[in-house]
Amino acid sequence: MVEPYAVTALSPRTFTAKEKGDALENVKRINKFMDTAVMVAAWEGAPVRLVAIPEMAIQGMIPNTPGNREREKHFAVTIPGPETDELGKKARQLDVFIAAELYMVKDPDFEDRYFNVAFVIDPQGEIVYKRYKATSDAYEGGMLGNMNPHDVWDEFIAKKGGGDVMEAIFPVARTEIGNIGIAICHEGVYPEIGRGLAMNGAEILIRPTLIEPAVMKGFWELQNRAHAVFNQMYVVAPNLGPEVMDDGGMQDLFGGRSMIVEPSGHIVAQQTGWTSGDSFVCTTIDIEALRRRRIANGLYNQFKDLRTEQYRAIYDKPIYPKNQYLDAPPTEGWLAREDATRARNIDLLVERGVFVRPESGSGEREPITSTAEKSGDKA
Repeated sequence: MVEPYAVTALSPRTFTAKEKGDALENVKRINKFMDTAVMVAAWEGAPVRLVAIPEMAIQGMIPNTPGNREREKHFAVTIPGPETDELGKKARQLDVFIAAELYMVKDPDFEDRYFNVAFVIDPQGEIVYKRYKATSDAYEGGMLGNMNPHDVWDEFIAKKGGGDVMEAIFPVARTEIGNIGIAICHEGVYPEIGRGLAMNGAEILIRPTLIEPAVMKGFWELQNRAHAVFNQMYVVAPNLGPEVMDDGGMQDLFGGRSMIVEPSGHIVAQQTGWTSGDSFVCTTIDIEALRRRRIANGLYNQFKDLRTEQYRAIYDKPIYPKNQYLDAPPTEGWLAREDATRARNIDLLVERGVFVRPESGSGEREPITSTAEKSGDKA
């Protein structure tokens, strides 16, 4: 039986790594704040068993020229590595599970490719879960230099899932505090990621980080609540705090508003308003109550009603090309290629009758490449 326990979602200030060792220093800084957050979360009256850290909290948002193999290699880390070792020490000290992420990660199975990887460390300090970010926007791959499993699809499914797509793309950590899945940042924009993890048994969805303007427009809250109610799961959603700049000033690209959502879609803890410091949210969750709810033969337990054959047909025709970096790693100019790929995908959807072009104007927007160039970034 899983007794009720407290969960805390951290929103630490962001310090972008300038050198490789900076990521480890960021972990140490986060760990100090974690002590305070866990102490206060225990005031709920239940033991704290789970701490969630946002995407990019450890490495920051490293400026990069994608395809520059030397620079990517310089910043790339490993799992396990010094950063996860330091988090493991804190997990043992506090007797908690820690969920976090590193976005420039080397993988022994894919030379010269880097992935965005979420992980869970158990109270013994052991890594018990890794999940590779499977869906991202063009800007992420094009500016940060990491890719998706879909870009090396055939080999990824074989090597990471033994041929099983669900285990390779939607793995779930089955732990003593419940079954945990992580949907990283932009993945939460898509209903399929949360549903895939839920269909593999996830009871807690950790959804770390979303960038502006999605937060100010309400997308962040809407998506987190929708994942909770559609999948009958808890959603623990830590977002980044403001980024500390070299001159001591701050900029807030992510909007904060960390939250925890219960399975009916109600927000039970939320950070509101802007803060210039580290912050967190916490609440107590009840996995046994969730499990009773899921096996009840009631109207809002949708899983028992899924007529899977009719839904499968929705995705029979592929849209985004797979295996685009299977034979060779990406080179410079990645962002422009991503722009072109997505433009072709829109044309394809028009041809299929999914989209209809407007009669007035093309409906096209300026490519992300142009925006990046104007802002001084290189693609």
